Amino acid sequence: MTNILKSIKLDHDIMKSRYPIFMIGYVVGILFAVLSKTPILATSIVMVMAAPLAGQYFSIYEKNNLEKLYGVLPLRKSEIVIGRYLYALCIVVGNGVVATIVAYIISFLTRSGMGGLETLNFLSIAFLYFCLTIAVIFPLYFKFPFSKVYVLSNLPFYLIFIITLGVARKTNALKQTSSSFQYLSSNLTIAAIALGLGIVLLAISCLLSSALTEGNRTAPLPAKESGRRLFFADNLRTWMVILVVLQHLAEIYNTLYLFMMLNSAYFMGLLFLLSGYFTPGSFERRGPGAFVKDRLLRLGVPTLIYVFILSPIARIGTHGFVINTTASLFALGPMWFAVMLLVFDLGYLAWRTVVKNRPERSIPENHTMLTFPRVALFTLALAAVSYLFRIAVPYGIPVLEFPSLGYLPQYLTFFLIGMLALRQDWLRTVSGSLGKIGFVLAVLATVILFPAAVFIGKGSPWIGHGTWQSAVFALWDSVFAVGMSLALVTFFRRYVNGGKKFGRFLSHHSFTVYVIHAPILVFLALALRGLQIQLLLKFCLTALVYLPFSFGIAWIIRKIPYVNKIL
Repeated sequence: MTNILKSIKLDHDIMKSRYPIFMIGYVVGILFAVLSKTPILATSIVMVMAAPLAGQYFSIYEKNNLEKLYGVLPLRKSEIVIGRYLYALCIVVGNGVVATIVAYIISFLTRSGMGGLETLNFLSIAFLYFCLTIAVIFPLYFKFPFSKVYVLSNLPFYLIFIITLGVARKTNALKQTSSSFQYLSSNLTIAAIALGLGIVLLAISCLLSSALTEGNRTAPLPAKESGRRLFFADNLRTWMVILVVLQHLAEIYNTLYLFMMLNSAYFMGLLFLLSGYFTPGSFERRGPGAFVKDRLLRLGVPTLIYVFILSPIARIGTHGFVINTTASLFALGPMWFAVMLLVFDLGYLAWRTVVKNRPERSIPENHTMLTFPRVALFTLALAAVSYLFRIAVPYGIPVLEFPSLGYLPQYLTFFLIGMLALRQDWLRTVSGSLGKIGFVLAVLATVILFPAAVFIGKGSPWIGHGTWQSAVFALWDSVFAVGMSLALVTFFRRYVNGGKKFGRFLSHHSFTVYVIHAPILVFLALALRGLQIQLLLKFCLTALVYLPFSFGIAWIIRKIPYVNKIL
């Protein structure tokens, strides 16, 4: 913390020669406030103009080659980045306070009223605008030379502000907004949302800038572990199974819709990626014949057990719930994953047969590094293919009992990426900074692209059929899936890579839990049906009871002779 404060002080000492330039904002703000007879407008303009002016620091940094200065100081790059963002925050708060005092002086001189709630709303929205600007331009300044991106990075924000201000003045838009917006403006809701969202944007942008300054450094596992099992991959697969269970529990209670949509965007794709990673090794160890037998035994038999035994039990127990009880008793249910994985595995077998069982090299001598440009190109290609595919197979429309066939391009490509990750050793060597960037982009895509796709237009145009909303939605879920996968792989590799007994227990029983979870969930929900509490609280209670119970049942089932050869 001390080093961050030193970084802020250093930024202040370097930037103070440019402080007079902020007077431009005050002059423009006072002029608009007097002409419009809206004193608080002065504060808003000052805060809005503070963002690009704060970026002037990078101009001084570049012209005076201060990289050498920072290089000799006992400051980590992350401390410098955090200090820079906190310094920018201090600039907007300080200018906001001074400009508000100026606005009250203008109000007194022009006898124009300034309501407390209106003032707070104006300040919070101006603060959000400042944070959004900083969140976009600072990562650019950290990555590229200031002189090359300054104009292009700031011009859109100036245009947006001028157009918005002009439209608001011409159409009196604020007074013509919907009743719900007017209601939110009549209390502290708008201010709270704007302030909270602004802080979140700054935090996310700070994380992105930290990752960019770190570069593409890798954080591989120790060389002595190159032949050992990737425990973090097993732990990650267990977590994905737990998310599947929570997803279906949310469906039973018909709640947590955003949680379900975010899950659907990536968690099954990540399961396919992990499955693809381990597929070549299984083929090499067993050979073609034993490989087919193993896949049919471990994927085909559990599917048959579910369809003819567990599915009827689950369907009978769903009476009274939101699940469609008129559907066939003998359904694939969650085992569609096993069926699709079996198809992918057989496709891999066919390919290996065509290439005459050429040995699969697990780690080439000069493997290709996973870099941001390659990831970005893959993400855009995946979004384009998903958009085109959903013209024929829309999102969320079941096809042949596959509930999410609209994600087939993601599932197939992630499975292939998993096999490629084994050859290139990506799970071990993908950089931690790339994982951070992936997480930040996933969050930003959810904040920006997801609402634009889902909340604009009548009905649900975002599900497919070639609409522009579908294109935006495909771009969102592709960015989210790739970003979250990178983030979780690097996170689990660093923090959840233990091969302890408890972790191995969960890993060994996770697929069994996946197979048996549906009927157990249904009857546990029935048992708690009479409990009169909020759905969200009931969801949490059911999850807390179910998870340890299901793993206990899975342990008992795998104790049955020969069952552990299947599950």
